[in-house]
Amino acid sequence: MRIKDTVGGAFFLGLQLRPIGFPVVSHFSLQPMAVRPENFTMRNLVRVAFLLVACSVSQICASFSFNTKDLVLLVNDSTTLTLTLTDNVSRNTTLILSTNHKDLLTTNVTKIEVTNSTGTNVWPVELFGHDAGHDLLKVDAFPPSIKCSDAFVRVTLQHSNELALFSVIVGWVYFVAWSISFYPQMYENWRRKSVVGLNFDFIALNLVGFILYSMFNVGLWIPEIEKDYISRNPRGLNPVQLNDIFFSIHAVFATLITVIQCYCYEKGDQQVSRTAKSIMSFYGLIIAVLLVLVYLQKIVWLDFLYYCSYIKLTITLIKYIPQAVMNYKRKSTIGWSIGNIFLDFTGGILSILQMIINAYNYNDWASVFGDPTKFGLGLLSVIFDILFFLQHYVFYSGVNYAEFENYNEVEVEDEVTNSEEHPKPTDKSDDQIC
Repeated sequence: MRIKDTVGGAFFLGLQLRPIGFPVVSHFSLQPMAVRPENFTMRNLVRVAFLLVACSVSQICASFSFNTKDLVLLVNDSTTLTLTLTDNVSRNTTLILSTNHKDLLTTNVTKIEVTNSTGTNVWPVELFGHDAGHDLLKVDAFPPSIKCSDAFVRVTLQHSNELALFSVIVGWVYFVAWSISFYPQMYENWRRKSVVGLNFDFIALNLVGFILYSMFNVGLWIPEIEKDYISRNPRGLNPVQLNDIFFSIHAVFATLITVIQCYCYEKGDQQVSRTAKSIMSFYGLIIAVLLVLVYLQKIVWLDFLYYCSYIKLTITLIKYIPQAVMNYKRKSTIGWSIGNIFLDFTGGILSILQMIINAYNYNDWASVFGDPTKFGLGLLSVIFDILFFLQHYVFYSGVNYAEFENYNEVEVEDEVTNSEEHPKPTDKSDDQIC
Protein backbone atom coordinates (compact mmCIF):
# COMPACT_ATOMS: atom_id res chain seq x y z
CA MET A 1 0.00 0.00 0.00
CA ARG A 2 1.31 3.46 -0.95
CA ILE A 3 1.69 5.91 1.92
CA LYS A 4 0.84 8.95 -0.25
CA ASP A 5 -2.63 7.50 -0.88
CA THR A 6 -3.12 7.18 2.87
CA VAL A 7 -1.87 10.68 3.53
CA GLY A 8 -4.00 12.14 0.76
CA GLY A 9 -7.07 10.38 2.08
CA ALA A 10 -6.38 11.55 5.58
CA PHE A 11 -6.00 15.12 4.34
CA PHE A 12 -9.41 15.17 2.59
CA LEU A 13 -11.13 13.42 5.46
CA GLY A 14 -9.65 15.76 8.05
CA LEU A 15 -7.73 13.06 9.95
CA GLN A 16 -4.61 13.88 11.91
CA LEU A 17 -1.56 11.66 11.30
CA ARG A 18 0.84 11.28 14.21
CA PRO A 19 4.48 12.36 13.56
CA ILE A 20 7.10 9.72 13.04
CA GLY A 21 8.60 8.55 16.31
CA PHE A 22 5.43 8.62 18.37
CA PRO A 23 3.96 5.32 19.38
CA VAL A 24 1.03 4.13 17.39
CA VAL A 25 -1.75 1.96 18.74
CA SER A 26 -1.56 -1.48 17.21
CA HIS A 27 -5.09 -1.55 15.77
CA PHE A 28 -4.34 1.68 13.85
CA SER A 29 -1.13 0.32 12.40
CA LEU A 30 -0.75 0.54 8.67
CA GLN A 31 -1.51 -3.02 7.68
CA PRO A 32 -2.46 -4.02 4.17
CA MET A 33 -6.07 -4.86 5.15
CA ALA A 34 -6.58 -2.13 7.76
CA VAL A 35 -7.15 0.81 5.39
CA ARG A 36 -7.92 0.29 1.71
CA PRO A 37 -6.96 2.92 -0.83
CA GLU A 38 -10.16 2.37 -2.85
CA ASN A 39 -12.17 3.36 0.23
CA PHE A 40 -10.23 6.59 0.46
CA THR A 41 -10.65 7.20 -3.28
CA MET A 42 -14.44 6.77 -3.15
CA ARG A 43 -14.70 8.96 -0.08
CA ASN A 44 -12.55 11.58 -1.73
CA LEU A 45 -14.82 11.68 -4.79
CA VAL A 46 -17.93 11.99 -2.67
CA ARG A 47 -16.33 14.74 -0.59
CA VAL A 48 -15.22 16.72 -3.65
CA ALA A 49 -18.63 16.36 -5.30
CA PHE A 50 -20.34 17.57 -2.13
CA LEU A 51 -18.04 20.58 -1.90
CA LEU A 52 -18.62 21.50 -5.55
CA VAL A 53 -22.40 21.26 -5.20
CA ALA A 54 -22.36 23.30 -2.02
CA CYS A 55 -20.17 25.93 -3.66
CA SER A 56 -22.36 26.15 -6.75
CA VAL A 57 -25.54 26.39 -4.68
CA SER A 58 -24.07 29.19 -2.61
CA GLN A 59 -23.22 31.08 -5.80
CA ILE A 60 -26.52 30.72 -7.63
CA CYS A 61 -28.80 31.38 -4.67
CA ALA A 62 -28.52 35.08 -5.47
CA SER A 63 -30.48 36.40 -8.43
CA PHE A 64 -31.37 39.69 -10.12
CA SER A 65 -34.73 40.78 -11.50
CA PHE A 66 -36.49 43.94 -12.65
CA ASN A 67 -39.84 45.05 -11.29
CA THR A 68 -41.45 44.42 -14.70
CA LYS A 69 -40.86 42.29 -17.76
CA ASP A 70 -42.69 44.45 -20.31
CA LEU A 71 -42.66 48.23 -20.65
CA VAL A 72 -44.18 50.74 -23.06
CA LEU A 73 -42.27 54.00 -23.43
CA LEU A 74 -42.97 57.05 -25.56
CA VAL A 75 -40.28 58.49 -27.82
CA ASN A 76 -38.32 61.30 -26.10
CA ASP A 77 -39.64 60.16 -22.73
CA SER A 78 -38.03 58.44 -19.75
CA THR A 79 -38.98 56.17 -16.89
CA THR A 80 -37.33 54.51 -13.89
CA LEU A 81 -37.12 50.80 -13.16
CA THR A 82 -35.77 49.00 -10.12
CA LEU A 83 -33.20 46.22 -10.27
CA THR A 84 -33.35 43.98 -7.21
CA LEU A 85 -30.74 41.57 -5.84
CA THR A 86 -32.14 38.77 -3.71
CA ASP A 87 -30.31 36.56 -1.22
CA ASN A 88 -26.58 36.68 -0.61
CA VAL A 89 -23.58 37.26 -2.87
CA SER A 90 -20.49 35.19 -2.13
CA ARG A 91 -18.06 37.40 -4.04
CA ASN A 92 -17.71 40.83 -5.60
CA THR A 93 -19.58 40.96 -8.90
CA THR A 94 -19.82 43.44 -11.76
CA LEU A 95 -23.19 43.91 -13.48
CA ILE A 96 -23.27 45.10 -17.10
CA LEU A 97 -26.53 46.67 -18.34
CA SER A 98 -26.96 46.73 -22.10
CA THR A 99 -29.57 47.19 -24.83
CA ASN A 100 -29.71 45.76 -28.33
CA HIS A 101 -30.20 49.12 -30.06
CA LYS A 102 -28.49 52.09 -28.47
CA ASP A 103 -30.12 54.44 -30.98
CA LEU A 104 -33.52 53.44 -29.55
CA LEU A 105 -32.92 53.01 -25.83
CA THR A 106 -30.23 53.99 -23.33
CA THR A 107 -29.82 53.84 -19.55
CA ASN A 108 -28.32 56.21 -17.01
CA VAL A 109 -25.99 53.47 -15.76
CA THR A 110 -24.19 50.73 -17.69
CA LYS A 111 -22.19 49.16 -14.85
CA ILE A 112 -23.01 48.31 -11.22
CA GLU A 113 -20.46 47.01 -8.75
CA VAL A 114 -21.88 44.55 -6.22
CA THR A 115 -19.87 43.77 -3.10
CA ASN A 116 -20.23 40.86 -0.70
CA SER A 117 -23.72 41.13 0.65
CA THR A 118 -26.11 39.07 2.70
CA GLY A 119 -29.16 41.30 2.29
CA THR A 120 -31.39 42.65 -0.45
CA ASN A 121 -30.10 45.48 -2.62
CA VAL A 122 -32.14 47.68 -4.95
CA TRP A 123 -30.79 49.95 -7.66
CA PRO A 124 -32.86 52.46 -9.69
CA VAL A 125 -32.27 52.33 -13.45
CA GLU A 126 -33.53 55.17 -15.63
CA LEU A 127 -34.44 54.49 -19.26
CA PHE A 128 -34.44 57.05 -22.07
CA GLY A 129 -36.40 56.48 -25.30
CA HIS A 130 -34.89 58.01 -28.44
CA ASP A 131 -36.80 56.44 -31.33
CA ALA A 132 -39.73 54.11 -31.95
CA GLY A 133 -39.16 50.38 -32.10
CA HIS A 134 -38.68 47.29 -29.95
CA ASP A 135 -35.67 46.76 -27.71
CA LEU A 136 -34.44 44.58 -24.87
CA LEU A 137 -32.72 45.71 -21.68
CA LYS A 138 -30.68 42.90 -20.13
CA VAL A 139 -28.16 42.37 -17.33
CA ASP A 140 -25.03 40.21 -17.41
CA ALA A 141 -22.90 39.33 -14.37
CA PHE A 142 -19.10 38.99 -14.30
CA PRO A 143 -17.99 36.58 -13.06
CA PRO A 144 -21.17 34.69 -14.06
CA SER A 145 -21.88 33.33 -10.59
CA ILE A 146 -25.25 35.07 -10.10
CA LYS A 147 -28.49 34.14 -11.84
CA CYS A 148 -29.39 36.88 -14.35
CA SER A 149 -31.77 35.00 -16.65
CA ASP A 150 -34.76 36.92 -15.24
CA ALA A 151 -33.04 40.29 -15.33
CA PHE A 152 -34.45 41.64 -18.59
CA VAL A 153 -37.18 44.01 -19.79
CA ARG A 154 -38.92 43.98 -23.19
CA VAL A 155 -39.35 47.64 -24.11
CA THR A 156 -41.79 48.89 -26.73
CA LEU A 157 -41.08 52.45 -27.84
CA GLN A 158 -43.95 54.18 -29.64
CA HIS A 159 -44.81 57.58 -31.04
CA SER A 160 -48.32 57.90 -29.61
CA ASN A 161 -50.52 56.26 -27.00
CA GLU A 162 -53.58 57.32 -28.98
CA LEU A 163 -52.39 55.43 -32.06
CA ALA A 164 -51.78 52.37 -29.93
CA LEU A 165 -55.33 52.54 -28.57
CA PHE A 166 -56.74 53.06 -32.07
CA SER A 167 -54.81 50.02 -33.26
CA VAL A 168 -56.37 47.90 -30.49
CA ILE A 169 -59.87 49.09 -31.46
CA VAL A 170 -59.21 48.32 -35.12
CA GLY A 171 -57.99 44.86 -34.13
CA TRP A 172 -61.17 44.06 -32.22
CA VAL A 173 -63.38 45.37 -35.05
CA TYR A 174 -61.81 43.12 -37.67
CA PHE A 175 -61.82 40.23 -35.20
CA VAL A 176 -65.61 40.61 -34.87
CA ALA A 177 -66.02 41.08 -38.64
CA TRP A 178 -64.15 37.89 -39.43
CA SER A 179 -65.93 35.97 -36.65
CA ILE A 180 -69.43 36.73 -37.95
CA SER A 181 -68.48 36.44 -41.63
CA PHE A 182 -69.57 32.78 -41.60
CA TYR A 183 -73.22 33.49 -40.82
CA PRO A 184 -74.44 35.24 -44.00
CA GLN A 185 -73.62 32.11 -46.02
CA MET A 186 -75.39 29.88 -43.51
CA TYR A 187 -78.43 32.17 -43.62
CA GLU A 188 -78.36 32.17 -47.43
CA ASN A 189 -78.34 28.36 -47.49
CA TRP A 190 -81.20 28.20 -44.99
CA ARG A 191 -83.27 30.79 -46.87
CA ARG A 192 -82.91 29.02 -50.23
CA LYS A 193 -82.93 25.50 -48.74
CA SER A 194 -80.17 24.90 -51.26
CA VAL A 195 -76.36 25.04 -51.46
CA VAL A 196 -76.26 25.14 -55.25
CA GLY A 197 -73.69 27.78 -56.15
CA LEU A 198 -71.53 27.23 -53.07
CA ASN A 199 -68.33 25.49 -54.08
CA PHE A 200 -67.61 22.35 -52.05
CA ASP A 201 -63.85 22.59 -52.62
CA PHE A 202 -63.83 25.95 -50.85
CA ILE A 203 -65.73 24.51 -47.88
CA ALA A 204 -63.48 21.42 -47.64
CA LEU A 205 -60.24 23.41 -47.82
CA ASN A 206 -61.61 25.96 -45.37
CA LEU A 207 -62.44 23.23 -42.85
CA VAL A 208 -59.00 21.61 -43.09
CA GLY A 209 -57.30 25.01 -42.81
CA PHE A 210 -59.20 26.07 -39.70
CA ILE A 211 -58.63 22.67 -38.03
CA LEU A 212 -54.87 23.09 -38.53
CA TYR A 213 -55.08 26.70 -37.32
CA SER A 214 -56.91 25.57 -34.19
CA MET A 215 -54.32 22.88 -33.55
CA PHE A 216 -51.57 25.47 -33.69
CA ASN A 217 -53.33 27.95 -31.40
CA VAL A 218 -54.48 25.40 -28.81
CA GLY A 219 -51.16 23.56 -28.95
CA LEU A 220 -49.11 26.59 -27.98
CA TRP A 221 -51.18 26.85 -24.80
CA ILE A 222 -50.33 23.29 -23.74
CA PRO A 223 -47.77 23.67 -20.92
CA GLU A 224 -45.21 21.21 -22.33
CA ILE A 225 -45.27 22.77 -25.82
CA GLU A 226 -45.31 26.30 -24.43
CA LYS A 227 -42.24 25.37 -22.37
CA ASP A 228 -40.44 24.34 -25.59
CA TYR A 229 -41.39 27.65 -27.19
CA ILE A 230 -40.08 29.63 -24.21
CA SER A 231 -36.85 27.63 -24.22
CA ARG A 232 -36.32 28.65 -27.85
CA ASN A 233 -37.42 32.22 -27.19
CA PRO A 234 -36.41 32.77 -23.54
CA ARG A 235 -37.20 36.46 -23.62
CA GLY A 236 -40.23 36.31 -25.91
CA LEU A 237 -43.98 36.04 -25.39
CA ASN A 238 -46.41 33.36 -26.47
CA PRO A 239 -47.70 34.69 -29.83
CA VAL A 240 -51.13 33.05 -29.40
CA GLN A 241 -53.72 35.09 -27.53
CA LEU A 242 -57.05 33.92 -26.13
CA ASN A 243 -59.03 35.58 -28.93
CA ASP A 244 -56.95 33.62 -31.49
CA ILE A 245 -58.08 30.36 -29.88
CA PHE A 246 -61.71 31.50 -29.77
CA PHE A 247 -61.70 32.60 -33.42
CA SER A 248 -60.12 29.41 -34.77
CA ILE A 249 -62.36 27.01 -32.80
CA HIS A 250 -65.45 29.07 -33.66
CA ALA A 251 -64.43 28.98 -37.32
CA VAL A 252 -64.23 25.17 -37.23
CA PHE A 253 -67.73 24.81 -35.76
CA ALA A 254 -69.21 27.41 -38.14
CA THR A 255 -67.70 25.62 -41.13
CA LEU A 256 -68.99 22.28 -39.82
CA ILE A 257 -72.52 23.73 -39.75
CA THR A 258 -72.10 24.72 -43.40
CA VAL A 259 -70.91 21.18 -44.19
CA ILE A 260 -74.06 19.77 -42.54
CA GLN A 261 -76.16 22.12 -44.67
CA CYS A 262 -74.44 20.74 -47.76
CA TYR A 263 -75.75 17.29 -46.82
CA CYS A 264 -79.25 18.42 -45.82
CA TYR A 265 -80.16 20.92 -48.54
CA GLU A 266 -80.42 20.63 -52.30
CA LYS A 267 -76.95 20.43 -53.82
CA GLY A 268 -77.54 19.31 -57.40
CA ASP A 269 -74.58 17.40 -58.82
CA GLN A 270 -72.00 19.32 -56.75
CA GLN A 271 -69.26 17.42 -54.96
CA VAL A 272 -65.66 17.84 -53.87
CA SER A 273 -63.46 17.71 -56.96
CA ARG A 274 -60.66 15.22 -57.53
CA THR A 275 -58.15 18.08 -57.48
CA ALA A 276 -59.23 19.15 -54.01
CA LYS A 277 -59.23 15.55 -52.80
CA SER A 278 -55.69 15.09 -54.13
CA ILE A 279 -54.51 18.27 -52.43
CA MET A 280 -56.04 17.27 -49.10
CA SER A 281 -54.62 13.75 -49.43
CA PHE A 282 -51.18 15.26 -49.98
CA TYR A 283 -51.63 17.40 -46.86
CA GLY A 284 -52.76 14.32 -44.95
CA LEU A 285 -49.65 12.42 -46.06
CA ILE A 286 -47.41 15.27 -44.86
CA ILE A 287 -49.15 15.33 -41.48
CA ALA A 288 -48.83 11.53 -41.16
CA VAL A 289 -45.09 11.72 -41.87
CA LEU A 290 -44.72 14.50 -39.31
CA LEU A 291 -46.53 12.42 -36.68
CA VAL A 292 -44.15 9.53 -37.35
CA LEU A 293 -41.19 11.88 -36.91
CA VAL A 294 -42.65 13.06 -33.61
CA TYR A 295 -43.09 9.46 -32.49
CA LEU A 296 -39.48 8.70 -33.44
CA GLN A 297 -38.42 11.86 -31.55
CA LYS A 298 -36.83 13.35 -34.64
CA ILE A 299 -38.87 16.51 -34.13
CA VAL A 300 -40.84 17.85 -31.17
CA TRP A 301 -44.52 18.79 -31.04
CA LEU A 302 -43.66 22.47 -31.44
CA ASP A 303 -42.08 21.76 -34.82
CA PHE A 304 -45.14 19.71 -35.79
CA LEU A 305 -47.41 22.67 -35.02
CA TYR A 306 -45.22 25.02 -37.03
CA TYR A 307 -45.48 22.75 -40.07
CA CYS A 308 -49.26 22.63 -39.62
CA SER A 309 -49.35 26.43 -39.66
CA TYR A 310 -47.38 26.43 -42.94
CA ILE A 311 -49.96 24.09 -44.47
CA LYS A 312 -52.68 26.48 -43.31
CA LEU A 313 -50.92 29.33 -45.12
CA THR A 314 -50.88 27.40 -48.39
CA ILE A 315 -54.59 26.64 -48.00
CA THR A 316 -55.31 30.35 -47.55
CA LEU A 317 -53.49 30.99 -50.83
CA ILE A 318 -55.65 28.62 -52.88
CA LYS A 319 -59.00 28.22 -51.15
CA TYR A 320 -60.79 31.08 -52.98
CA ILE A 321 -59.78 29.90 -56.45
CA PRO A 322 -62.42 27.12 -56.82
CA GLN A 323 -65.29 29.49 -55.94
CA ALA A 324 -64.09 32.19 -58.34
CA VAL A 325 -63.74 29.66 -61.16
CA MET A 326 -67.19 28.23 -60.41
CA ASN A 327 -68.79 31.69 -60.56
CA TYR A 328 -67.06 32.28 -63.89
CA LYS A 329 -68.31 29.00 -65.37
CA ARG A 330 -71.87 29.55 -64.14
CA LYS A 331 -71.77 33.26 -65.05
CA SER A 332 -73.55 33.81 -61.74
CA THR A 333 -72.91 34.26 -58.03
CA ILE A 334 -76.30 32.89 -56.99
CA GLY A 335 -75.78 30.74 -53.88
CA TRP A 336 -72.55 32.54 -52.90
CA SER A 337 -73.38 35.05 -50.14
CA ILE A 338 -72.11 38.55 -50.83
CA GLY A 339 -72.56 39.36 -47.13
CA ASN A 340 -69.76 36.96 -46.35
CA ILE A 341 -67.54 38.86 -48.79
CA PHE A 342 -68.41 42.26 -47.29
CA LEU A 343 -67.39 41.10 -43.82
CA ASP A 344 -64.27 39.34 -45.05
CA PHE A 345 -63.29 42.44 -47.03
CA THR A 346 -63.86 44.62 -43.95
CA GLY A 347 -61.69 42.37 -41.82
CA GLY A 348 -58.95 42.22 -44.44
CA ILE A 349 -58.80 45.98 -44.94
CA LEU A 350 -58.77 46.67 -41.20
CA SER A 351 -56.05 44.06 -40.58
CA ILE A 352 -53.83 45.74 -43.19
CA LEU A 353 -54.68 49.12 -41.67
CA GLN A 354 -53.62 47.87 -38.25
CA MET A 355 -50.33 46.61 -39.65
CA ILE A 356 -49.63 50.02 -41.18
CA ILE A 357 -50.58 51.86 -37.96
CA ASN A 358 -48.31 49.64 -35.90
CA ALA A 359 -45.49 49.92 -38.44
CA TYR A 360 -45.55 53.71 -38.11
CA ASN A 361 -46.13 53.84 -34.36
CA TYR A 362 -43.34 51.36 -33.61
CA ASN A 363 -41.14 52.22 -36.60
CA ASP A 364 -41.41 48.58 -37.63
CA TRP A 365 -41.92 48.69 -41.40
CA ALA A 366 -40.04 45.42 -41.70
CA SER A 367 -43.11 43.68 -40.28
CA VAL A 368 -45.06 44.86 -43.34
CA PHE A 369 -42.57 44.71 -46.20
CA GLY A 370 -39.86 42.56 -44.62
CA ASP A 371 -42.31 39.72 -43.87
CA PRO A 372 -44.35 39.33 -47.06
CA THR A 373 -46.22 36.26 -45.79
CA LYS A 374 -48.62 37.95 -43.38
CA PHE A 375 -49.09 41.12 -45.42
CA GLY A 376 -49.31 39.18 -48.68
CA LEU A 377 -51.99 36.81 -47.38
CA GLY A 378 -54.11 39.69 -46.13
CA LEU A 379 -53.70 41.53 -49.42
CA LEU A 380 -54.50 38.39 -51.42
CA SER A 381 -57.75 37.89 -49.50
CA VAL A 382 -58.75 41.50 -50.23
CA ILE A 383 -57.96 41.03 -53.93
CA PHE A 384 -60.20 37.94 -54.09
CA ASP A 385 -62.96 39.87 -52.29
CA ILE A 386 -62.73 42.62 -54.92
CA LEU A 387 -62.98 39.96 -57.63
CA PHE A 388 -66.14 38.57 -56.01
CA PHE A 389 -67.59 42.10 -55.83
CA LEU A 390 -66.96 42.52 -59.55
CA GLN A 391 -68.51 39.15 -60.33
CA HIS A 392 -71.60 39.90 -58.24
CA TYR A 393 -72.25 43.55 -59.12
CA VAL A 394 -70.65 43.97 -62.57
CA PHE A 395 -69.94 40.83 -64.57
CA TYR A 396 -73.02 38.76 -63.65
CA SER A 397 -75.29 41.37 -62.10
CA GLY A 398 -77.99 40.89 -64.77
CA VAL A 399 -78.33 37.20 -64.00
CA ASN A 400 -78.39 37.80 -60.27
CA TYR A 401 -80.95 40.60 -60.55
CA ALA A 402 -83.21 38.47 -62.74
CA GLU A 403 -83.10 35.64 -60.21
CA PHE A 404 -83.86 38.09 -57.42
CA GLU A 405 -86.83 39.52 -59.33
CA ASN A 406 -88.08 36.04 -60.10
CA TYR A 407 -87.85 35.13 -56.41
CA ASN A 408 -89.88 38.23 -55.47
CA GLU A 409 -92.50 37.52 -58.14
CA VAL A 410 -92.92 33.98 -56.80
CA GLU A 411 -93.43 35.38 -53.30
CA VAL A 412 -96.03 37.89 -54.57
CA GLU A 413 -97.89 35.20 -56.53
CA ASP A 414 -97.94 32.98 -53.45
CA GLU A 415 -99.39 35.81 -51.39
CA VAL A 416 -102.09 36.52 -54.01
CA THR A 417 -103.01 32.85 -54.27
CA ASN A 418 -103.23 32.53 -50.51
CA SER A 419 -105.43 35.64 -50.29
CA GLU A 420 -107.80 34.29 -52.98
CA GLU A 421 -108.07 30.88 -51.38
CA HIS A 422 -108.48 32.31 -47.89
CA PRO A 423 -110.29 35.69 -48.21
CA LYS A 424 -110.19 37.95 -45.22
CA PRO A 425 -113.55 37.89 -43.38
CA THR A 426 -115.50 41.15 -43.39
CA ASP A 427 -116.54 42.81 -40.21
CA LYS A 428 -120.37 42.63 -39.90
CA SER A 429 -120.42 45.52 -37.50
CA ASP A 430 -119.02 47.77 -40.20
CA ASP A 431 -121.79 46.73 -42.64
CA GLN A 432 -124.44 47.45 -40.08
CA ILE A 433 -123.03 50.90 -39.41
CA CYS A 434 -122.99 51.65 -43.13
